[in-house]
Amino acid sequence: MTQKKVPPPVMRRRVGGLLRDYRERADLQPGVAAKRLGWHSTRQGRIERGIYRVSEDDIRNMLELYGIHGDEDAVRELATASNESEKAGWWGAYVGQISKALLDFVILESKAKKIRVQHPAIIPGLLQAPGYIREIFNSPLHPNNRDLSDMLSAIRMARQEVLHRPGNPVHLHALISESALLHRFPQSPGVMKEQLRKLADDAERPNITIQIVPVEAPAYAAANQAMTILDFRHPWPAVVSIDSSLGGNVLEHPAEVDDLGVVFDQIANLALPADESRERINSHLEEKF
Repeated sequence: MTQKKVPPPVMRRRVGGLLRDYRERADLQPGVAAKRLGWHSTRQGRIERGIYRVSEDDIRNMLELYGIHGDEDAVRELATASNESEKAGWWGAYVGQISKALLDFVILESKAKKIRVQHPAIIPGLLQAPGYIREIFNSPLHPNNRDLSDMLSAIRMARQEVLHRPGNPVHLHALISESALLHRFPQSPGVMKEQLRKLADDAERPNITIQIVPVEAPAYAAANQAMTILDFRHPWPAVVSIDSSLGGNVLEHPAEVDDLGVVFDQIANLALPADESRERINSHLEEKF
């Protein structure tokens, strides 16, 4: 039986993709670039597909060839990412146990400097309270697989560390449908009280902006697919994840990312401002509990 090939680590693939973009902007064919670098053409292709690791010196030489001079920040970023182990973070314990899509998303999310998330149905994962997470993953959507549910719950809790990183917490801008505040869990009546209290507390944090899309907003404002837009430090371009509990589908083409950024802004314009959103969350907390 033929073994399925495992894709290279997501950050090495991103390094290769960025180097390919730089080469194409310089209007160089792969074979021409490889020849000028003194390489066999297969090496060039494998670097751009993320199969080969790349050293700082090689990256510096490639950038110089592509007309990018003296960008040592980019050189260090690309070399570090190219040589970083996929098990370098807390998620290392889950490599091989979770889908590659989820692993890739967790790694990308951990490296973001800004996250914009829009969800039309539930509280976004980075803002979920422990009880809410347990109820989501122990729902009928995950039947007869308690071990998987427990593992996914633990991963979702661990992901929230990006909001509390000492010195450089990620900035989160979340658009949440007001209908998500109305959910109830009959077997665990205290879950939504805990969740609303957490949302109210998170809305006070300087690195978190929460906007509620009110029930009176036009229907299309809450009808879009859940998405997460991840922005990174130089030189990494932004990406968008069309979300699912198992990792979703990551879009990297600049035009797609820009278009979905416009969609996010349009929904944000229909949502309540941050201060009114805090008031709406607190009113649900006070009136219902």
